[in-house]
Amino acid sequence: MVLWGCISSLSYTDKLLSSKEMKVLLINKYHYLKGGAERAYFDMARILSEHGHEVAFFSMHHQNNVPTKWSTYFVSNKEYLDEKISFFKKLGLSLGIIFSLEAQRNLERLLKEWKPDVAHAHNIYHQLSPSIFSTLKKYKVPTVMTLHDYKLLSPNYSLFVRGKIWEHTSGTRCITDRAVKDSYMKSFVCALEKWWNDTLGSYRKVDAFVSPSRFLIEKFHSLGFQQPIEYLPNSLPSAPASLGLQRVPGEYLFFGRLSAEKGVETVLRALELLPEEKKLMIAGDGPEKEFLFSLAEELGIRKRVTFLGTLSQAELEPYKQRAEAILLPSVWYENFPYTMIESLQSGCVVIASDQGGFRERIKNGENGFLFEAGNALALANVLRSLDGQNLNEIRKKATESVADLDEQTFYTKLLALYEHLLKQ
Repeated sequence: MVLWGCISSLSYTDKLLSSKEMKVLLINKYHYLKGGAERAYFDMARILSEHGHEVAFFSMHHQNNVPTKWSTYFVSNKEYLDEKISFFKKLGLSLGIIFSLEAQRNLERLLKEWKPDVAHAHNIYHQLSPSIFSTLKKYKVPTVMTLHDYKLLSPNYSLFVRGKIWEHTSGTRCITDRAVKDSYMKSFVCALEKWWNDTLGSYRKVDAFVSPSRFLIEKFHSLGFQQPIEYLPNSLPSAPASLGLQRVPGEYLFFGRLSAEKGVETVLRALELLPEEKKLMIAGDGPEKEFLFSLAEELGIRKRVTFLGTLSQAELEPYKQRAEAILLPSVWYENFPYTMIESLQSGCVVIASDQGGFRERIKNGENGFLFEAGNALALANVLRSLDGQNLNEIRKKATESVADLDEQTFYTKLLALYEHLLKQ
């Protein structure tokens, strides 16, 4: 059943269907700005609050959390990737991945005391677990879930294993391929988790799914996901003010998590093929940081690469505004990353791999450039082609290509969905 396809026909200057102020419960396992899912979670909270709605949070305790009065309901800190804990502790935590009684109890207390109109979940595994959906259903709270990755589809949330795309949904295949962290145990636990939730129909208790990209929707349905998924792209606030900086020819920027699926290795190998005056700025941190340091040394390009570390949005902005191009070399199926849409909004020349959601917004040679994922030579050729080009028209079209991602449009669509569910 199409839940709210009629919304696409709305004029976004129209008034909302009702003026009712809602109580919206936002759910995400991390309550600090860790990645794209958290950015969407906090942006949604801000937008709803600015329009007069009351927002509550349900999450996990963590030392980096943004302070909130709602933390009294949060679940205890659980980090399943900690290699220092004992086997038995890992086993106990693993059971919580599958079904968290603590999350159920704490959420039930919140629902009894606050009584939200709607709940909207983002990433809830493994720290919260899908057990929360039974509790929301018990208290008849309409529930929406935004899909940020492929966890509902496969035990391996990224469909990416040891440097390659891995399009499998089978728990057995997950175990035999060690598809989760190259570990039989972790693969077994995640396979068991999927079997359990499929058997219980945990995610069938969600009333509506949304996705920021059409690519993810198509991928889910092509691999057997049965429930409808509606398209709701991430929104952008107003573009940052110009700092009056000049673009620096031959200076490139990557910003994001330093992990294998992000494809930074491809950029370093492409840089090796380019003249010495070409430079690369890398902003971010992650498990591949030391490897990338070493690789730059090995390739003889270390002096041409600057590792900036983790930067705030404000700290990053000068580098974005002076770079000749922003590089998005991911080798996995990106959904609809903020790095892409923020860069386009800022009028940057974006060069991205031809993978996942990038292809939805970037039209090769029009508002940016695409290259074959993982192909360093192809990337180097695109970068060479920039030399001597007047890129102003591409930068102009880049900004125009995300004009529809304004916050008012996003809010109107979101509220129409909530109101539809409340009428059911």
